[in-house]
This record gives sequence, structure tokens and C-alpha cells, in this order.
Amino acid sequence: MSESHTRRVLEPFGWIFQMITGLLLFAFVIFHLYITHLTSHDALEYAKVVERLSNPAIKAFYWLFLASASFHAFNGLRAILLDTDFGGRNERAVNALTMLLFLIAVVYGGLLLITF
Repeated sequence: MSESHTRRVLEPFGWIFQMITGLLLFAFVIFHLYITHLTSHDALEYAKVVERLSNPAIKAFYWLFLASASFHAFNGLRAILLDTDFGGRNERAVNALTMLLFLIAVVYGGLLLITF
């Protein structure tokens, strides 16, 4: 595998953001597990979930969680696709498709959080 191919697949910003979102996801999962499973036994009851999601800070937390998970997933998918012959020949299409899917996931999830 040539060095230029490796550089193209693991672009500096994509690689750095992949690491950052991976670390953020670890922290987000720990916090999510704490507030949903360790704070009380009734934390998963419908009324408690609605009460928790009425807090704008919790909504912002879950939106950041969604944005981090979406970026991490679609950037990873992008890197995998660019490692294939198809992705190498269609780099612009792969970049555009994964960015579009990321934006759709974040906007749709954000709309769901706003309307809840």
C-alpha cells in the first residue's frame, strides 16, 4: 500500500476527529448509563424519561451524543469505502454520500429531540 493512499484515507482532520469523537463517545456512554441505570431504579419509567428530556441541557447532551456517534460512524464508513477499489475511484461521491448521511442523521435526530 502506498504512502499517498494511506494519507488520502487517513486524512489528518478526519483521523483527529475520529479519535476525539471516540473519546467523547466513551464519556457520553458512561454518563448515559449513569443517568439511566445507576441514579435510581425507576429512571427508565416513561414519566422519568419525559421529565429528564424536558431539561434543555439533557437535550443538548443527547444531541452532542448523536452528532458524535454519527460523525464517528460515517467517517469510519467513509474510510472503509475509500480503502476499496470502488471508493478509490469515486472518492468525491463517497465523501459526499457519507457527509449527506451524517447531516441527515444529525438533523433528523435533532428534530426529534426538539419535538419531544
